[in-house]
Amino acid sequence: IRVRVLPVGEENEFVKEVIQFYLGNEIKGVFSPATMGQPCAIMEAYNELKGGDEDDKELAKKLIPKTKYLMPVLLYDDLKGSKINTEKSGRLVQLTKGLYQAILDLYLDEDEWGDMTDIKNGFDLKLTREGSGMTDTEYTVKPCKNTPIDKAWRKEVDLDAMVAKIIPGYDETVEKINSFLGLETTPMDDMPKKKSSKGKTSKTKSSKRKKKDLG
Repeated sequence: IRVRVLPVGEENEFVKEVIQFYLGNEIKGVFSPATMGQPCAIMEAYNELKGGDEDDKELAKKLIPKTKYLMPVLLYDDLKGSKINTEKSGRLVQLTKGLYQAILDLYLDEDEWGDMTDIKNGFDLKLTREGSGMTDTEYTVKPCKNTPIDKAWRKEVDLDAMVAKIIPGYDETVEKINSFLGLETTPMDDMPKKKSSKGKTSKTKSSKRKKKDLG
């Protein structure tokens, strides 16, 4: 795909780190309100389980939170950048750790390409995926020729606000974790509780961004 990073303001990061839990093939990924410093029932369950017995600890391994990266983009319908996809532009694209690092390296190499986020002298990015499996998938990023961003998309976006819109509320995280654990969604006094086979229960930037350690 071909994208253009939307302007977020000179003092702001153009990528937002978010916390995500993967709750199986049916529920899939869920962004955590903990990203915004808010309570998250999934995070609470994870912290509770990892301090429990061996069965709880094994279950907690399935809930280990992951760091993802979201970037606001203008999306094109073609790799030549001749047509903007107006329906999907102005949204967030999720980056892998490796792809984010490649984009960050490119951004920091100002002597070669300049600032990709500049509305007049910035440039588009071609993001390519090769492979489809867990171990053979690779993503590459290629800079395009420096061009002004389309005038209709030069207004700065509020990245935090965009991310906040897709972060679920606490009640929704309760429903998600209960579904994952096979529990009924009922009002909870404290933490979600799981039934054992014996009937017992247990609670369940500066203007120039510095390169981050993504290790």
